[in-house]
Formats: sequence, C-alpha cells, structure tokens
Amino acid sequence: MTSRTASLLSASLLAASLTAQGPDLLLTFSSTETTLSGSGGTVLQTLRPNEMASVQYWTSPCPTSAEKWTPRTAFHTMAGDENADGLYWNPGLFGRIDAIYAPSPSTSTGGATDQRDVFWSVEMPMGVNISPTPFRPGDVARIVRNGLGDGQVEHFMRQEQFAIALGLPPATPLDVDAIAFGPNFGVYFSLDVDIFCPLLCGGTLVRDGDIVCVPPAALAYTPDQRIANALPASAVVVYTEAQVDAMVALAGVADRFGACVPNALDLEALEIDLFGPVTIIPTCTGLPLVVPTLLFATQTMTGASLLTTLGGGAIWNTPCGPTGTPCGFGPTFGPQIGIRATSTAVGAPSWVNGLALARPHRHVLEPQQHVMNVFPFGAPFGSNQIDYGSEWPVGIVFIELVPPTVPGSFPVAPFSQLCFPDLYAPSLISWGPIFGPWGTFPTMAIPPMWTGKVLFQAVGLGGSGFELSTPTVIDVQ
Repeated sequence: MTSRTASLLSASLLAASLTAQGPDLLLTFSSTETTLSGSGGTVLQTLRPNEMASVQYWTSPCPTSAEKWTPRTAFHTMAGDENADGLYWNPGLFGRIDAIYAPSPSTSTGGATDQRDVFWSVEMPMGVNISPTPFRPGDVARIVRNGLGDGQVEHFMRQEQFAIALGLPPATPLDVDAIAFGPNFGVYFSLDVDIFCPLLCGGTLVRDGDIVCVPPAALAYTPDQRIANALPASAVVVYTEAQVDAMVALAGVADRFGACVPNALDLEALEIDLFGPVTIIPTCTGLPLVVPTLLFATQTMTGASLLTTLGGGAIWNTPCGPTGTPCGFGPTFGPQIGIRATSTAVGAPSWVNGLALARPHRHVLEPQQHVMNVFPFGAPFGSNQIDYGSEWPVGIVFIELVPPTVPGSFPVAPFSQLCFPDLYAPSLISWGPIFGPWGTFPTMAIPPMWTGKVLFQAVGLGGSGFELSTPTVIDVQ
C-alpha cells in the first residue's frame, strides 16, 4: 500500500467515524446575534462574536437553533485576570474569535468535543498576567491547565510557524482569519490582510481571500498532534482569491438583502469536509497536493450562509437543508444556521466568522450581572441571577470563593465525558438544584464590607453520570 493510498484510506475511515456522529457545528458570528430558539428567554439567547455557539443537527429537530456553547464568562474563568485589572470580567476578551479548529474527539471521551479540546484564533491579543505564553492574532491556541497552573495558553500552531511556512521572518506579525487541519491534508488557512510572501513556488502576494496550505510533509507534530514546526517557505496557495470569488459566484447564494453574492472579498471561516471527495492539484515541485473538499464562509456572505468547494462552488447542505438561500428566492435570513433574522424582510447581519465540525453537548451558565458593585453595603439574596441551559433534566449548582488571579481546577474523568471536563470547586458548597433545559437561579446574599470573586458551576445528572457545566465567576466589589 502506498503512503498516499494509506492516507486516503485513513481519511475515509475518519469520515465514516464522523458520519456516525453527525455533522454538528461549532461556530462564531461576526456580530452579535440571537438564537433561533430564544433559549428560554435567558441571557443565553445572545451570541456574541467572542463566544462559541453550537448547532446540533443530529439531536435537535429542524430548524435547529444555534445555542451558546462557551459564554464569555467561561473564557474569563479559564483565563483568569489575564489583563491585571483586578477583574475576571473582560467583555472585550479576544475581540472576535476569528477561527476555530476542533480536533476529532477520542473514544476515551465518549466521542464528544469539550471546551478544553478546541483551539481558536483571536482578533485581539490576550493579556499575559496569568500565562507567560502569549495568545496573539497570529496564533491558533487554547487555554489549559498545565504544570504552571490554570489559565495557560497552549498552541496548536504559533504565529512564528505560520510566518516560517510563508517564507517570512518568524517575528512577522500575522492575523489568522480561518483554519482547518487534517493529518492527511495539512494545515489550511487564510490571513486577514494581503502580504507578499516568498512561498514554495516563488514570490506571491498572498491575499486575504486566498486559501493557503502547509502540506503534511512540511509539518512536524508534537505527541498530541499539535504543530511542532513547519518547513520554511513550504506553503502553497491552493485557491487564489479570484478562484474563491468564482466559487462564490457559481454557488449563487443570496445575502441578507436577497442580492446575489458576487465575490468573496475576505475569506473568514474554513473547515475540511471529510464527507466530500478529494481533488489532486499539481504544484510547482511536480508533486501533486491532495486537497479535500472545503467548507467556507466569506465577508460578503451575510445571513451567515456556508458554501462548499464541491463542484466548483455550491451552497452547503445539512440534515436540515441548505445553509443559504439561492439567488432569486429572497434573502438568506439566518435560521438556516440557527439564528434569527433582523426582520421579515432582512436577514441576520453576520457572516460566519469561525467554523468547525464537532460533536458538542450543551451545559452552560451565564450571570445576568457579571460585576456586582455593592461595597460597602452588600446585597440581598437574589439581587443577581444566573441563567443556565442544559441537556440534562436535573442538576446541582455548586459555589466557591476563588482567588483574585485564576481559579484552580482538576479533571473529573471518567465523569463529564460529554461536557466541560474540569471541576473548578475544590471546596464544594452546594447551592441548590436546577431543572433543564433552561432556567434561572438566584445568587446568595452578599454581606456588608465583603469583596471577592464567586464561582458557580453546575453538575448535570446524566450522560456519563455527572456532566459539568461551563464555569462562571462574578466579581463582587
């Protein structure tokens, strides 16, 4: 068996595995949107550009709602006081989440994707008060717990590695706008601005609408399949901006106003569709590049449609139908991807800003007030509320007083194999029961003269036995 045949066989087996799980999505939007379901009237109905949403086609009736999967407050808890302002709460953390890469879930975690698995790129750098390792717009990374403690940044691929692969000096600032990865296909990505690069095939102006690939042979990996290094000037432009423009035009998708989308401008989201065929593209080296079918979104695709490179450009289909409205049939409103339209005549303003095929489950908390300014008088019971959404019918909420920098966590495996994998409450205080799928519970009374940080996390009864919610922290000052 040749290495190419083995690679394609491996990709086929992985595709079969994902088919069994279903093509659920993780995604971000370019502007603030509202869930199609309304999320039980809770604050969870608001999807912000620095939060991740999930669309679970295989466990929800059509049309499927995009629901909040990682609230901002979960990211704040994971990162801690990263900007050293005395608060966990940082509403502008990350700016926007520009790209998502979700590794294939392992059988040891029940085949589910959790918030510790996923890597993303940021529009604005994260502060380095907690993690000495930076998280910049040119990085694709995540927040983990390691030997240095919680709130640490771990990279899938660093800004320097992207620059090296493009033939640029390692210190070149970059902004990664989209990413997709498969061990048999390499790293596919797009940049936010045009930049001249001495690529494998010579000097090239890499445009923000291009799709660029670092081939598998040019990559070295860490034991857990992150990028250890990339060969200098090894990147190849697989699809030029002009070719992506042509695919968008051929797809014939309408924007939020009902006009045909004629071009791409900036490519914003990218994912490998392992259900589609591969294409063999010749390169200047004489060695062909095996290119998978790609799912993508561009800046012009308001209404949050998704396209595929299949057939030279087409609207992508899900189990609930196409993710965009064909030209001549009115606007792309947004319910195709699980968000509400602006009105009965105009679709949602967003394009999809980050995209990953995944297998997510939902169990989330978010307070109605993130900071309580109640010093020195305190506040009565129920002066703040926390909203929750859960796939589990019954749960228990726990609280903990946490340090001013970053809370500590520990894994609870073999429990919580479908949701958040870490418990942020080493000294548990039971607060009360909750009942899904949506609801609200009151916060405790805040005594006079007290300031601090209160963490909440719920345990759902179901799944692998106990399924943890995303954590959330309220700053009391």
